[in-house]
Amino acid sequence: MKYSLCIDSIYPKENLEKKLNKIKQAGFDFIEFWDWRDKDFDLITNSGLKVTNFSGNRISSLVLDNKEKIIQEVNSSIDAAKRLKCNRIMLLSDILESDGSVKINSISNENKFLRLYDNLKTLAEIAKKEDIMLVIEPLNTFKDHNNYYLDNFQKTLELIQSINSEYLKMLYDVYHMQIMEGNILETLQRHHQFIGYIHVANVPYRCEPWIGELDYKFIIKELSKVYSGFVGFEFFVKEKSFSYEKLFQWIQSLNL
Repeated sequence: MKYSLCIDSIYPKENLEKKLNKIKQAGFDFIEFWDWRDKDFDLITNSGLKVTNFSGNRISSLVLDNKEKIIQEVNSSIDAAKRLKCNRIMLLSDILESDGSVKINSISNENKFLRLYDNLKTLAEIAKKEDIMLVIEPLNTFKDHNNYYLDNFQKTLELIQSINSEYLKMLYDVYHMQIMEGNILETLQRHHQFIGYIHVANVPYRCEPWIGELDYKFIIKELSKVYSGFVGFEFFVKEKSFSYEKLFQWIQSLNL
């Protein structure tokens, strides 16, 4: 496995240059983030850290907007990915408001599924031509993202299986799926071939992996038997004693 830090969730107000230096000095090689439009590409490139993932659609909805708008934004994100030498982009079904929710709309769930399928199929074809992986992320609607459409594993799996492209997989966020469904480890083990990226934060606080109800040491050790891809630490710092070094040491303690 390889490990990446989300620079937008961990100390979001910290100066970017100082943050990147601290992350590198702690021993990490990879970072990820949400929107690419507010990032200093030169600073990131010169940091020596590699970008593993970022958000590809922050302004276009895969269930509401017309295909032209969606393609335009994703193509711009692919251009940004090439500049950063990043070979993966994450997608959301909806546009999130500042509080994480999605505006209520009148489109039926059946039509949303059909639109999402049609748009993802087109985007997967573009991704194949550009040789970049798309990872679509289900989110929880119980706590953080009210009205978000793609809120469970099975629905996401059906989409990916029906489109059947090596360039479209799932971003499995353990925090979100624990809240929605549970059964984390068995789900990941059984369907790991459809997982293109994993996000980690503990429940219920969406915080460091060692604080909360999930035994992440056990989960990651068992998962490593079938999954060798990226694990992204996308959490919000809870404890005052947190440091990038402490997180790196926790990872090293897994002995993988």
